[in-house]
Amino acid sequence: MNPFDHFSANATYRDGAVHLDDSVDWPDGARLEVIPVLCGDSGDLSGPVIIAGFGLAGRCVADLLDQVGISYTVIERNAVTVETQAALGRSIIEGDTTDRETLLRAGLQSAAGLALTIPDEDAVLKATFLARQLNPDVFIIARTNYSSKGMRAAQLGADEVIKAELAVALQFYDRLRHRLLRRTDAQPA
Repeated sequence: MNPFDHFSANATYRDGAVHLDDSVDWPDGARLEVIPVLCGDSGDLSGPVIIAGFGLAGRCVADLLDQVGISYTVIERNAVTVETQAALGRSIIEGDTTDRETLLRAGLQSAAGLALTIPDEDAVLKATFLARQLNPDVFIIARTNYSSKGMRAAQLGADEVIKAELAVALQFYDRLRHRLLRRTDAQPA
């Protein structure tokens, strides 16, 4: 068992660094996972958000919006998910994000943000283009698998693009870098 599995410390991020509120008894080189606690500042998302897709990414977006008190509507194609989430009180509609009427029914014309979390890149591109036409001011964050499609999403009007291949590359780099650093630290001088 990792001795840090059930340990947490309060800290503040300021001036580009994490400052622990109390001293801790950790060995040198202990790995930290920083989990931000959000306050009520919603930045420039001052109105409701639409979440396209309710897989892992969509659920993470919903959790974040719940934390900061921003209302949202989910668009989901899976009828069972729609029924289950509606029974739990979630604002969710069944539909296709690439369909104009579905976007309007979800409230796109008055939405502050649109999170396109669906894994279908062609649907993301089509929905980005359509959403930008229907609401030129909406903040669009889109998910793509490849950087080339991410560039296309930006050209079509996405404000932010999450590229899966870049996220995977960064994880490989980070994990291997830590392993290599441990190896070089363990070698005698």
